[in-house]
Amino acid sequence: MANQNDTLRERLLSRLPQPENLAAYREETSTLLAKHARALRWDKISMNTLLFLAFLLFLWSGHPGRLGALGTQSFRFGAALLYFVGAMVGVRYWIYKSQVATLKEIKQVQLQILELQAKFEKSEG
Repeated sequence: MANQNDTLRERLLSRLPQPENLAAYREETSTLLAKHARALRWDKISMNTLLFLAFLLFLWSGHPGRLGALGTQSFRFGAALLYFVGAMVGVRYWIYKSQVATLKEIKQVQLQILELQAKFEKSEG
């Protein structure tokens, strides 16, 4: 059982970048997290825009004016469709947000492990 744990440990550690590339890895990680933050911001903007447009279309359908019955029904259908699409984008946003939070925690742990490895190698050598 100990042999299996050692091989698992070695396989996990082999996937980490080497400690001499720590600065480059830290910069790459910050760039990756900034890219995901930008994508999250645009997903949130598109979700809010779709929901706002659905709300405006529904309000507009409440005041029929020259629209008539068919126009009112069409506007309400369009509002429902926009709301549905906005809700789907919202679900995607919340799932993506939790994935980015998990990725951020994993990258922080990886950086801490690399720093500890570098410190350990420096103290040995």
